[in-house]
Amino acid sequence: MNITDEEIFDILDGIASEELLQRHERLLQEDEEYQLLFKEYAATHALLEDLPMEKTAVNFTDKLIDQWELAQEPEVILKPKSHLHLYFLAVMCALIVLVVALSSGMPSVQSVKVPLDFSVLTNMIHQKELINFLLMANALLAVFILDKKVFKPYFRM
Repeated sequence: MNITDEEIFDILDGIASEELLQRHERLLQEDEEYQLLFKEYAATHALLEDLPMEKTAVNFTDKLIDQWELAQEPEVILKPKSHLHLYFLAVMCALIVLVVALSSGMPSVQSVKVPLDFSVLTNMIHQKELINFLLMANALLAVFILDKKVFKPYFRM
């Protein structure tokens, strides 16, 4: 025949049923421990009644739902973009300009009194291994750019 805490607060709030009120009256007369417990709860209830009621904002529910939805979304971490491919393209353009300048004979260098010997450089450029290496590097760069710019955005959709 014990009364739970919720039932005691129902009695204090004035929403208890008749049966509960009768059990409460009986326990108050018979059980001293229950009397102490009820007095303690009554004091707590009185303190709670003295507190001012806080009014929630009109859009409290909307704000709460918005915050909850934001908390449910995974956090997006942006990686810093690499400009390595642009540096590689700049070096390749500089090499192409150098090759074109060397193969055209560089007329402006002819007027310099110090003779310049670019034969070692031109011989190295005309080797098949170097040309194959540069072609392979360009092919790998093209595949890398194609993967980053075309395939990954396509498969994310």
